[in-house]
Amino acid sequence: MNGEGDVRMDSTVLPDSKSIEILHIDDDADFADLVSTFLERERDAFSVRTETDPRDALDALDEDGSAIDCIVSDYDMPALDGLEVLERVRDSRPDLPFILFTGKGSEEIASEAITAGVTDYLQKEGGTEQYGVLANRVQNAVEGYWAERYMNRGLEAIETARDGISILDSDGRIEYVNTAYAEILGYDREELVGRHWESLYGDDEDVDHVYDVVLPEARGGQWDGTTSFVRADGETIDVEHTLSYTDDDSLICTLTRSEAADANASNVSAKVRAMDEAPIGIALTDPDREDNPIIYVNDEFTALTGYERDEAVGRNCRFLQGDATDDERVATLREAIDNREPVTVELRNYRKDGTEFWNRVRIAPIFDADGDLDLFVGFQDDITERKRYERQLESTSARLEALFEHSPDMFAVHDIDGTIRDVNQRLCDELGYSEPELLGRKVWDIDPLADPDRASSFWETLPPNSPHRFEAELERKDGSTFPIEVHLIRLNLDGEDRFVAMDRDVSEQKRRERALVQQNERLDRFTSVVSHDLRNPLRVAEGNLELLRDDCDGDRVDKIGDALGRMDALIEDLLTLAQAGEEAMDIGTVPLSDLARTCWGSLPTEDATLAVETRRTVEADRDQLQQLVSNLLQNAVDHGGPDVTVTVGDTDDGFYIADDGVGLPESERADVFEAGYTTAEDGTGFGLGIVKEIVDRHDWTITATNGPDGGARFEIDTT
Repeated sequence: MNGEGDVRMDSTVLPDSKSIEILHIDDDADFADLVSTFLERERDAFSVRTETDPRDALDALDEDGSAIDCIVSDYDMPALDGLEVLERVRDSRPDLPFILFTGKGSEEIASEAITAGVTDYLQKEGGTEQYGVLANRVQNAVEGYWAERYMNRGLEAIETARDGISILDSDGRIEYVNTAYAEILGYDREELVGRHWESLYGDDEDVDHVYDVVLPEARGGQWDGTTSFVRADGETIDVEHTLSYTDDDSLICTLTRSEAADANASNVSAKVRAMDEAPIGIALTDPDREDNPIIYVNDEFTALTGYERDEAVGRNCRFLQGDATDDERVATLREAIDNREPVTVELRNYRKDGTEFWNRVRIAPIFDADGDLDLFVGFQDDITERKRYERQLESTSARLEALFEHSPDMFAVHDIDGTIRDVNQRLCDELGYSEPELLGRKVWDIDPLADPDRASSFWETLPPNSPHRFEAELERKDGSTFPIEVHLIRLNLDGEDRFVAMDRDVSEQKRRERALVQQNERLDRFTSVVSHDLRNPLRVAEGNLELLRDDCDGDRVDKIGDALGRMDALIEDLLTLAQAGEEAMDIGTVPLSDLARTCWGSLPTEDATLAVETRRTVEADRDQLQQLVSNLLQNAVDHGGPDVTVTVGDTDDGFYIADDGVGLPESERADVFEAGYTTAEDGTGFGLGIVKEIVDRHDWTITATNGPDGGARFEIDTT
């Protein structure tokens, strides 16, 4: 997200003549027309298409989406809101720049927009400066989009190339290789990055030749020739090799397989390659050598044990054993080897770092064509997780029994066809059934919302030991129902596949949620009218007034501007008042003196003075307390005169904010917290109403009075 001090990207990403096609979505036709006018005035390259119905905008994107470089969308629209539009755009154009330009701003909407993948988020404000900011945001977003798109195309071409490509820094170390380069040399890409090119040659004479001949010729333009490289497996291969330098002294290397290299690669043993790539640990031992040593291990064996091949080859497999390895199972293993018989045992073994793991070892003798013992092959499986699971199952039944007996929640156990196999007493009491009346019945007999087909399909796909939470409903014996929250887990109980459901009555929670939803819906309707239906016409008036100034001037134009500014301030205060109780509070310890100075620094105080006479800390929501203090300080400055002194100090039960101005008329002190009350010519009358709302949310009290030497004094009791 860009800040207000946006800096335009280098416009040389594409030629200056390339136009930027913008799709602008806003249900207010007048405001949409105004935005389009200002955007095209800000940038000659902008071409704006406006749609007032988001569904028409999506149709336009489907029909001619490749021509659109950026979408600018309002949030609050009747058919689809801005985030719903964003979701549909992302389905077909996941990288297309999308800027949410909305009058309905909140941290919640901004957070949701960022999570949904919005490119940028800008709240509509007063004045025409916002259109310059919006133009900057569009320019930056589109140029970044173009640059990334062209870069991705280039990278995709490099990644899918059949030739090997690498980039080396000025010191000769590899910075990048593509897949083909790594495959030609037999390495993983990660193994090559950071290595010096010298390590890829097997002969010092070849290295000297590169320094003496190849690199000087490459620096003069380009070098082409054949190079013998040593692959990761030790094999030497010949490749066609091209080298050239870039302006920053990086070295670009291209490798092309020669016919000889391809022929050598095809001769690699298919059997060895198959074992190397097997998903199970494999070890081969030679019984003809003393102590039956390991002669080969595959990659999975090294990953399982932590030992590299050269650390394992030449040793007997017993080097993996340790103090906790079972002697009887080792004896079984040795007896089978002595008798040249296949055997499977489960052993507790040890990795190189000393950690234990359970190893299922399967050993089989391999005989040659004459029937003589040739070697032993051993397969190694890590079964540590299975063993841990088995230990957990040993105590599951006992834990469940205790949970059933003592839990305040309802429990039921059913099998995969929905038949209830066990219940606790709490479930019986809540539903009005006896235990025998419930056992053997189907789950959907007591859950009226359950669909047998969908439930069975869900149970079949539920992974074991993974709790799943969802909401459902239970029906009592008398026919009444109540909502529940279900925590379901699939377990193996005594060899049987069972589903354990913990049910919790959430009736009271649902009642509270419905009441809160209704309250929030009313609040949302109000803020929507204020922020969208009132603000949009105001923006249209402000924008057209700015355009009118080009044609005429005079006091009447200024008076219209002042009136619009007052309307804007009134709307802002109305929204603040309405939303004061909307967000959840985050209570913490707030130093009052620091907060007061922060608030004062953000106010236009002219010759006014702040005196801080407190070291008190307050347990409060910091953001709301800052709004409260700011409003009281602003009120003092507005009514106390240009050189007023405002004091923040302590009381026995809280703090006060007082000024040395003219004070409050005694007959009006009871009215100051009423919404709309003001004595200032340009006041909105909502500042102290917001203060009262914040005080009430914190369960505090506030008193408006005059100080002993005159001047208004507001005392907040925080006890």
